[in-house]
Parts: sequence; structure tokens; C-alpha cells
Amino acid sequence: MTALVRAAEGPRDAWRDEFDSYDHRPKLVVDHDGSVLWACANAARILAGSAMPLCIRKGKMILDEDELRGEFIEFLRDAGPQPARKLIRSKTKRQWAVVRAWKPDHWTRAVCLLASPSAPLEDIVASGLAGALKLTKAEVRVLREFAELSAPKQIAHDLGVSLSTVRSHLKQIHTKASVATSMQLLRLTHTFCSA
Repeated sequence: MTALVRAAEGPRDAWRDEFDSYDHRPKLVVDHDGSVLWACANAARILAGSAMPLCIRKGKMILDEDELRGEFIEFLRDAGPQPARKLIRSKTKRQWAVVRAWKPDHWTRAVCLLASPSAPLEDIVASGLAGALKLTKAEVRVLREFAELSAPKQIAHDLGVSLSTVRSHLKQIHTKASVATSMQLLRLTHTFCSA
């Protein structure tokens, strides 16, 4: 073992904690029936969103569609040492989460979960994105809805404005963000607000 490796062993916990403080994705350890054995501090808050397809209730992972529950439990039981992925969709199909699951070799029933929800983990204003792009309040409202995968027509309906107003705001946001496509805008928003 080199001196550098020996010196690095001491601060490993501090390094892990430092990275974890910037990775806001929900991290959990559950058993084969979905009972939560451990969860990071923000897991319950993030998974509590009404549009999220899974949440923590009374110490259990709950899916919003009963038909998927058995499939999800089977996914947990089949977890091995290599991460496997499962796409979980909400009833409305507007929200989803990709769940990664793996079970370290020395664990018998516990499974590690890492959830990546479709909605940004942090608000557009709180993350600093609105300030960085110098968005107006109206543009923030439109981008917030857009980032949650709402179509322009749905955004217009939800905000009580015309479709042309929504399109105008989206065009301004694209310009301010220096992006050419809606996909680029979504990726920018999710990366900035989930980092």
C-alpha cells in the first residue's frame, strides 16, 4: 500500500459526506418487502411530492400504482451486486423515476436504492437558475411547469394564460439560456436544479 493510499484512508468518510451533500437524489436501503431500513435526510421530502410515482409512508416504499407493487418487490428481490434499473411511472404518466437497485455480496435481505426523479430536485429559483438566466416571474412559472414535463398547452391551461403567451415565454427562456431545443432546455434545467 502506498503512502498516498494510506493517507487517503482517513478522510474517505469526509469525502463521501462531502459528495453526498451535493448529490440530492434520494438514497435508501430497503428490505425485500420494501420496508425502509435507512434513508438519507432528504429522501422522504423529495419522494413526498404528490406527483412522484413512489414515496415513503409509514416506513415503507409505496408505489402510486398497485399493479406495479408486485413487480417492484420482485425487482428488489432480484437485485444483485451490479446495479439494475427500473422505470417507475406515475398514474398520470407525467412524472417518473428511474430507480437503481443493488445488493452488496455480504448483505442478505437489504437492497440499496438510488432514485432519480423526473422533476428537478430543487426549485428553479432556489437553485439559482432563475437568477443566472435573469428570468422574469412569468418565465419562472412557465419554466417550472415545463421542467416537470408539462406540454405548452397544459402549461397555458394550468397558468390561465394563452398558448401564444407560453410559447413567447419559452422562446425568451431559450434565448436567455442559449439553447436551441426544448430537450437542451430540459437537460440544462434538470442538471442545474438537481446538481
